[in-house]
Amino acid sequence: MKANTSILPFYTDINLQNHRRSYAYGQTYPLYCETSYVPPFQIIRAHRNNGVSSAFLFDLDGNYVTNLYTSLSDTGLVVKSFTDYDVIVYPAWLPFGYSIPEGRYYIRLSDGVDNWFSDVFTVVGDISPYLKIEWWDEEDFIFQGGRIVYEYDGSNKFHNKVYFDTELGKPDYDFEEEGEKRDGIFFPEKQISEKTYRCTALAPEYLLDVMRMIRMADHVLVTDKYGRQYTSDTFLMTPKWEVQGDLASVEMEFTTDSILKKLPYVKLFPINIKGDFNDDFNNDFDITE
Repeated sequence: MKANTSILPFYTDINLQNHRRSYAYGQTYPLYCETSYVPPFQIIRAHRNNGVSSAFLFDLDGNYVTNLYTSLSDTGLVVKSFTDYDVIVYPAWLPFGYSIPEGRYYIRLSDGVDNWFSDVFTVVGDISPYLKIEWWDEEDFIFQGGRIVYEYDGSNKFHNKVYFDTELGKPDYDFEEEGEKRDGIFFPEKQISEKTYRCTALAPEYLLDVMRMIRMADHVLVTDKYGRQYTSDTFLMTPKWEVQGDLASVEMEFTTDSILKKLPYVKLFPINIKGDFNDDFNNDFDITE
Protein backbone atom coordinates (compact mmCIF):
# COMPACT_ATOMS: atom_id res chain seq x y z
CA MET A 1 0.00 0.00 0.00
CA LYS A 2 1.70 3.19 -1.15
CA ALA A 3 -0.53 5.67 0.68
CA ASN A 4 0.59 6.78 4.13
CA THR A 5 -1.15 5.21 7.14
CA SER A 6 0.54 7.05 10.03
CA ILE A 7 -0.14 10.47 11.57
CA LEU A 8 3.63 10.99 11.64
CA PRO A 9 4.91 9.31 8.47
CA PHE A 10 8.38 7.78 8.19
CA TYR A 11 10.46 7.42 5.01
CA THR A 12 13.58 5.48 4.10
CA ASP A 13 14.87 8.59 2.28
CA ILE A 14 14.96 11.98 4.03
CA ASN A 15 14.32 13.70 0.70
CA LEU A 16 10.76 12.38 0.80
CA GLN A 17 9.87 14.71 3.67
CA ASN A 18 6.99 16.92 2.63
CA HIS A 19 8.82 20.27 2.82
CA ARG A 20 11.63 18.95 0.59
CA ARG A 21 9.29 18.31 -2.33
CA SER A 22 9.60 20.78 -5.19
CA TYR A 23 5.99 21.94 -5.03
CA ALA A 24 6.21 22.74 -1.29
CA TYR A 25 8.70 25.57 -1.96
CA GLY A 26 10.46 24.87 1.33
CA GLN A 27 7.37 25.54 3.46
CA THR A 28 6.96 23.26 6.49
CA TYR A 29 3.52 22.08 7.52
CA PRO A 30 2.91 22.44 11.30
CA LEU A 31 2.01 18.96 12.55
CA TYR A 32 1.38 20.01 16.16
CA CYS A 33 2.24 18.10 19.32
CA GLU A 34 2.81 18.84 23.01
CA THR A 35 6.21 19.58 24.51
CA SER A 36 6.60 16.21 26.31
CA TYR A 37 5.43 14.09 23.40
CA VAL A 38 6.03 13.23 19.77
CA PRO A 39 3.04 12.40 17.54
CA PRO A 40 1.83 8.77 17.48
CA PHE A 41 3.23 6.70 14.64
CA GLN A 42 3.39 3.26 13.06
CA ILE A 43 5.98 1.87 10.63
CA ILE A 44 5.45 -1.29 8.58
CA ARG A 45 8.64 -3.23 7.79
CA ALA A 46 9.62 -6.67 6.49
CA HIS A 47 9.47 -9.37 9.15
CA ARG A 48 12.70 -9.74 11.14
CA ASN A 49 13.82 -10.31 14.71
CA ASN A 50 15.50 -6.94 15.21
CA GLY A 51 14.00 -4.48 17.62
CA VAL A 52 14.41 -0.72 17.38
CA SER A 53 18.05 0.07 18.16
CA SER A 54 18.20 3.86 18.01
CA ALA A 55 15.99 6.96 17.85
CA PHE A 56 17.57 10.41 17.49
CA LEU A 57 15.83 13.78 17.43
CA PHE A 58 16.99 16.47 14.99
CA ASP A 59 15.77 20.01 14.42
CA LEU A 60 14.50 21.18 11.05
CA ASP A 61 18.01 22.19 9.95
CA GLY A 62 19.42 18.72 10.70
CA ASN A 63 21.12 19.59 13.98
CA TYR A 64 21.22 16.79 16.55
CA VAL A 65 19.04 17.55 19.60
CA THR A 66 18.77 14.46 21.81
CA ASN A 67 18.58 10.67 21.98
CA LEU A 68 14.90 9.65 22.18
CA TYR A 69 15.44 5.89 22.41
CA THR A 70 14.94 5.51 26.17
CA SER A 71 12.04 7.97 26.25
CA LEU A 72 10.20 6.18 23.46
CA SER A 73 10.89 2.74 24.92
CA ASP A 74 9.71 3.78 28.38
CA THR A 75 6.46 5.28 27.03
CA GLY A 76 5.21 2.45 24.85
CA LEU A 77 7.36 1.84 21.76
CA VAL A 78 6.85 -1.80 20.68
CA VAL A 79 7.31 -4.03 17.63
CA LYS A 80 4.27 -6.15 16.74
CA SER A 81 5.25 -9.17 14.65
CA PHE A 82 3.04 -10.87 12.06
CA THR A 83 3.64 -13.57 9.46
CA ASP A 84 5.18 -11.52 6.65
CA TYR A 85 5.76 -8.15 8.25
CA ASP A 86 6.17 -6.27 11.52
CA VAL A 87 4.63 -3.00 12.70
CA ILE A 88 6.63 -0.61 14.86
CA VAL A 89 4.04 1.11 17.06
CA TYR A 90 4.34 4.20 19.22
CA PRO A 91 1.04 5.24 20.89
CA ALA A 92 2.13 8.59 22.41
CA TRP A 93 0.01 8.01 25.51
CA LEU A 94 2.49 8.98 28.21
CA PRO A 95 4.66 12.10 28.47
CA PHE A 96 8.44 12.02 28.51
CA GLY A 97 10.25 12.92 31.72
CA TYR A 98 11.31 16.22 30.14
CA SER A 99 9.94 18.86 27.78
CA ILE A 100 11.16 19.28 24.22
CA PRO A 101 11.65 23.02 23.50
CA GLU A 102 9.18 24.60 21.09
CA GLY A 103 10.30 24.19 17.51
CA ARG A 104 10.24 21.94 14.45
CA TYR A 105 11.83 18.50 14.57
CA TYR A 106 12.12 15.10 12.93
CA ILE A 107 13.17 11.64 14.18
CA ARG A 108 15.74 9.26 12.70
CA LEU A 109 14.81 5.72 13.73
CA SER A 110 16.80 2.53 13.09
CA ASP A 111 16.51 -1.20 13.73
CA GLY A 112 20.08 -1.92 12.63
CA VAL A 113 18.95 -2.88 9.14
CA ASP A 114 16.81 0.01 7.94
CA ASN A 115 16.87 3.70 8.79
CA TRP A 116 13.67 5.76 8.75
CA PHE A 117 13.26 9.52 8.80
CA SER A 118 10.03 11.02 10.09
CA ASP A 119 8.35 14.00 8.56
CA VAL A 120 8.63 17.27 10.45
CA PHE A 121 6.43 17.96 13.47
CA THR A 122 5.97 21.18 15.44
CA VAL A 123 6.26 21.22 19.24
CA VAL A 124 4.14 23.91 20.93
CA GLY A 125 4.02 24.95 24.57
CA ASP A 126 0.23 25.10 24.77
CA ILE A 127 -1.81 22.61 22.74
CA SER A 128 -5.20 23.69 24.16
CA PRO A 129 -6.05 26.32 21.49
CA TYR A 130 -6.09 23.64 18.79
CA LEU A 131 -8.92 21.39 17.63
CA LYS A 132 -8.11 17.74 18.34
CA ILE A 133 -9.45 14.79 16.35
CA GLU A 134 -8.92 11.23 17.60
CA TRP A 135 -10.08 8.01 16.00
CA TRP A 136 -9.57 4.29 16.54
CA ASP A 137 -11.03 0.87 15.78
CA GLU A 138 -11.92 -2.02 18.04
CA GLU A 139 -9.78 -4.37 15.93
CA ASP A 140 -6.73 -3.95 13.70
CA PHE A 141 -7.37 -2.33 10.33
CA ILE A 142 -5.96 -4.89 7.89
CA PHE A 143 -5.16 -4.09 4.27
CA GLN A 144 -3.01 -5.63 1.54
CA GLY A 145 0.58 -5.74 2.74
CA GLY A 146 0.06 -4.51 6.28
CA ARG A 147 -2.23 -3.20 8.98
CA ILE A 148 -2.85 -0.41 11.44
CA VAL A 149 -2.43 -1.90 14.90
CA TYR A 150 -5.22 -0.91 17.28
CA GLU A 151 -4.99 -4.01 19.49
CA TYR A 152 -2.05 -2.51 21.32
CA ASP A 153 -2.35 -3.76 24.89
CA GLY A 154 -5.52 -5.62 25.84
CA SER A 155 -8.32 -3.10 26.32
CA ASN A 156 -5.94 -0.19 25.60
CA LYS A 157 -6.36 0.80 21.96
CA PHE A 158 -3.95 2.75 19.78
CA HIS A 159 -5.43 6.18 18.99
CA ASN A 160 -4.72 8.29 15.94
CA LYS A 161 -4.49 11.87 17.19
CA VAL A 162 -4.05 15.09 15.21
CA TYR A 163 -4.39 18.81 16.02
CA PHE A 164 -5.58 21.62 13.76
CA ASP A 165 -5.42 25.38 14.11
CA THR A 166 -9.15 25.87 13.51
CA GLU A 167 -12.49 26.16 15.27
CA LEU A 168 -15.92 24.64 14.89
CA GLY A 169 -18.39 27.17 13.53
CA LYS A 170 -21.35 27.95 11.28
CA PRO A 171 -23.14 24.60 11.64
CA ASP A 172 -25.89 23.39 9.31
CA TYR A 173 -29.32 22.31 10.54
CA ASP A 174 -30.88 19.68 8.30
CA PHE A 175 -34.54 18.75 8.56
CA GLU A 176 -36.05 15.50 7.36
CA GLU A 177 -39.75 14.71 7.31
CA GLU A 178 -41.75 11.63 6.37
CA GLY A 179 -45.49 11.47 5.88
CA GLU A 180 -48.23 11.63 3.30
CA LYS A 181 -50.50 14.20 1.76
CA ARG A 182 -54.27 13.73 1.84
CA ASP A 183 -56.82 16.13 0.43
CA GLY A 184 -54.16 18.80 0.06
CA ILE A 185 -53.02 18.54 3.69
CA PHE A 186 -49.64 17.04 4.67
CA PHE A 187 -49.70 14.65 7.63
CA PRO A 188 -46.15 14.13 9.06
CA GLU A 189 -45.40 10.68 10.44
CA LYS A 190 -41.75 11.25 11.47
CA GLN A 191 -39.64 14.40 11.81
CA ILE A 192 -35.84 14.52 12.30
CA SER A 193 -33.70 17.58 12.95
CA GLU A 194 -29.93 17.14 12.65
CA LYS A 195 -27.07 19.51 13.51
CA THR A 196 -23.91 19.23 11.41
CA TYR A 197 -20.71 20.70 12.82
CA ARG A 198 -18.17 22.19 10.40
CA CYS A 199 -14.60 23.46 10.32
CA THR A 200 -11.87 24.10 7.74
CA ALA A 201 -8.13 23.46 8.08
CA LEU A 202 -5.02 23.04 5.94
CA ALA A 203 -3.44 19.61 5.48
CA PRO A 204 -0.74 18.03 3.27
CA GLU A 205 -1.17 14.86 1.25
CA TYR A 206 0.37 12.54 3.85
CA LEU A 207 -2.19 13.68 6.44
CA LEU A 208 -5.11 13.39 4.01
CA ASP A 209 -4.04 9.78 3.36
CA VAL A 210 -4.62 9.00 7.03
CA MET A 211 -7.68 11.20 7.56
CA ARG A 212 -9.69 9.38 4.90
CA MET A 213 -9.87 6.52 7.41
CA ILE A 214 -11.75 8.65 9.95
CA ARG A 215 -15.06 7.99 8.22
CA MET A 216 -14.44 4.21 8.50
CA ALA A 217 -13.34 4.30 12.16
CA ASP A 218 -15.35 2.68 14.93
CA HIS A 219 -14.79 5.64 17.24
CA VAL A 220 -14.22 9.32 16.44
CA LEU A 221 -13.77 11.94 19.16
CA VAL A 222 -13.47 15.68 18.48
CA THR A 223 -12.32 18.08 21.23
CA ASP A 224 -12.49 21.86 20.76
CA LYS A 225 -10.33 24.50 22.42
CA TYR A 226 -12.86 24.88 25.25
CA GLY A 227 -12.46 21.21 26.17
CA ARG A 228 -15.89 20.24 24.84
CA GLN A 229 -15.94 16.73 23.39
CA TYR A 230 -18.08 15.53 20.50
CA THR A 231 -18.52 11.85 19.68
CA SER A 232 -18.87 11.81 15.91
CA ASP A 233 -21.47 9.57 14.27
CA THR A 234 -20.52 10.50 10.71
CA PHE A 235 -17.43 12.30 9.41
CA LEU A 236 -16.83 13.74 5.96
CA MET A 237 -13.79 15.60 4.65
CA THR A 238 -13.59 17.47 1.34
CA PRO A 239 -10.08 18.62 0.29
CA LYS A 240 -9.63 21.50 -2.14
CA TRP A 241 -6.03 21.99 -3.25
CA GLU A 242 -4.48 25.41 -2.75
CA VAL A 243 -2.26 27.20 -5.26
CA GLN A 244 0.69 26.03 -3.15
CA GLY A 245 0.70 22.44 -4.33
CA ASP A 246 1.50 20.63 -1.09
CA LEU A 247 -1.50 21.86 0.93
CA ALA A 248 -5.24 21.40 0.64
CA SER A 249 -7.98 23.36 2.34
CA VAL A 250 -9.98 20.60 4.00
CA GLU A 251 -13.64 21.14 4.81
CA MET A 252 -14.57 18.77 7.64
CA GLU A 253 -18.08 18.08 8.86
CA PHE A 254 -19.53 15.63 11.33
CA THR A 255 -22.75 14.84 13.16
CA THR A 256 -23.05 13.79 16.76
CA ASP A 257 -25.74 13.10 19.36
CA SER A 258 -27.57 16.35 18.56
CA ILE A 259 -30.20 14.57 16.45
CA LEU A 260 -33.79 15.28 17.46
CA LYS A 261 -36.57 12.91 16.42
CA LYS A 262 -40.31 13.33 16.84
CA LEU A 263 -43.35 11.27 15.96
CA PRO A 264 -45.95 14.03 15.54
CA TYR A 265 -49.31 14.11 17.30
CA VAL A 266 -52.01 13.08 14.85
CA LYS A 267 -54.65 15.75 14.78
CA LEU A 268 -58.04 14.80 13.30
CA PHE A 269 -60.10 17.09 11.13
CA PRO A 270 -62.04 19.46 13.39
CA ILE A 271 -65.71 18.68 13.74
CA ASN A 272 -67.96 21.69 13.91
CA ILE A 273 -71.26 20.70 12.39
CA LYS A 274 -74.45 22.40 13.40
CA GLY A 275 -77.70 21.52 11.69
CA ASP A 276 -80.95 19.55 11.69
CA PHE A 277 -81.01 15.91 10.78
CA ASN A 278 -84.66 15.48 9.85
CA ASP A 279 -86.05 19.00 9.65
CA ASP A 280 -88.00 18.64 12.91
CA PHE A 281 -86.28 21.73 14.27
CA ASN A 282 -84.65 20.04 17.27
CA ASN A 283 -80.92 19.51 17.94
CA ASP A 284 -80.76 15.80 17.28
CA PHE A 285 -77.80 16.37 14.92
CA ASP A 286 -76.01 19.23 16.63
CA ILE A 287 -72.37 18.20 17.05
CA THR A 288 -69.81 20.74 18.22
CA GLU A 289 -66.12 20.05 18.83
